[in-house]
Amino acid sequence: MINTLDLLFIHVPGFSSFSRPYGECMTINLLPMGTWSLADLSVRNGYKTKILHLGLAWIKNGVFSPLSFLKEKKPLVVAIPLHWHQQSYDVMKVAGEIKRYSPDIFIVLGGYTASFFSRDIMASFSQIDAIIRGDAEAPLTALMASIKNGKELKAVPNLIWRERDEIRENPISFVANESDLDASSFANLDLLLDSSDYVHYMGMPFVWAKGLSKEKNRRYFHLGPAIFPLNIGRGCSGNCTWCGGGNRAQYLVNGRRSVVFRTHSKVADTVSEAVESGYEMIHIAFDPGKEGERYYLELFPLLRMRGLRVKCYFESFSIPSETFLKAFAATFDLNGSIIALSPESGDERIRRRNKSFSFSNDALMKTISRAEKLGIRVDIFFAMGIPGEKFKDLAKTYSLRKEIKRRFKNIGRTWTSPISIEPAAPWYMNPEEFGIVSLRNSFEDFFRAGAGSGGIGYYIPDYLGNGKLLDRFGFERLLKRTRCRHHCSFHPNPAKSSSPFRGRIYCRYMRWIVGGVRG
Repeated sequence: MINTLDLLFIHVPGFSSFSRPYGECMTINLLPMGTWSLADLSVRNGYKTKILHLGLAWIKNGVFSPLSFLKEKKPLVVAIPLHWHQQSYDVMKVAGEIKRYSPDIFIVLGGYTASFFSRDIMASFSQIDAIIRGDAEAPLTALMASIKNGKELKAVPNLIWRERDEIRENPISFVANESDLDASSFANLDLLLDSSDYVHYMGMPFVWAKGLSKEKNRRYFHLGPAIFPLNIGRGCSGNCTWCGGGNRAQYLVNGRRSVVFRTHSKVADTVSEAVESGYEMIHIAFDPGKEGERYYLELFPLLRMRGLRVKCYFESFSIPSETFLKAFAATFDLNGSIIALSPESGDERIRRRNKSFSFSNDALMKTISRAEKLGIRVDIFFAMGIPGEKFKDLAKTYSLRKEIKRRFKNIGRTWTSPISIEPAAPWYMNPEEFGIVSLRNSFEDFFRAGAGSGGIGYYIPDYLGNGKLLDRFGFERLLKRTRCRHHCSFHPNPAKSSSPFRGRIYCRYMRWIVGGVRG
């Protein structure tokens, strides 16, 4: 077999999903940010490399399979990111299809979920030849060199691999630093097949209704501007109860002890590359605390100096200071820019229980007011069914949400939703400590959920607080019914929110449009 590619990255969305009001849908449509840099790094090291997005291939050809591409390109190595647990079933299905088609192709996984469950995956899924745990910059380069030169894999850092019937595990000895993150491009879209469709159609929200055309998906389920997820760094200093990317989880999965930032100039370079590729908006979801704010107060002037006045969707895990808000307003095009705040609960006690970067309701209101005076739009995100919360406490969330909508004119979306349990999150690691019953305790559980069993993966037996205990079905039904009746916010414009009543009407309309008769 003559290899026309050395390395093929395959992005596998969660293809087997169903969600109201989207109907049958694809989720996890955006590539992990590390895929871009790893593919670019591979090219810089002399390896012929491409990225195949199976969701784009399905949209274009109606086939969710890589085989036709493999027949043409015959890659030596296929790398499949398994970052988000919702991909688990489809990743394993695609990997099995590849291995049956061509047993000689070396299949390697990477990403957060693959790293956390590496030994379980290797023991149960023979189609996987290896997994790079944690950061993959140096390991992937070493792996490609070993495979190309026919050398053993025992010197590849962070690698767990299969040697005949034995599973070998190399130490996690590589953790990427600033220089490693700066060594390659996070926006080399030339490596992605059908990149123009990716730029134009894959954005926020992160769902693709399979029953609608490209144009209607963009109309109904897209914020509007082409939006690029901007890589700022890795790590976090917080440990929110539900988050699988907190400080302790990072150490457990990646060996990372502290936050690492890319240099300001390299991030500005990435913004420039994204703009040249057709992006109008950047998405920043990296706010690891006060050190993050200091970083942005140095980054924003550099963007202004380079004339990079794009729109920005900034997810602020903490409360941004007035200085930050002024710098944000001075830097970005405010006709479409958004700062997203996540109080999680209307009850400050519950917020403190769950959120590392907590704040008071008064501080939240003052921040929204300051943003309004500066012309900055704000999105608000609440959770429901989180540790320490009882059913009656949702009334405080409803009340705070209603007050925010009444007082301020700069509110875009207000969203309330349960949170799915994530691998390595504090409540996953110690469910009893947080008063939950976890339904997902192994990779097999996440795999089955991805196959269609769905659900949020946990329940709180005494959530009603009246002595009547709930099982998993009663808990999820209660949350679903409460969200529908009191917190629904669907709107014909995905950048806005409706009242619960109007949201329910629009939800029913969209279910009819997409043929979503289930649920």
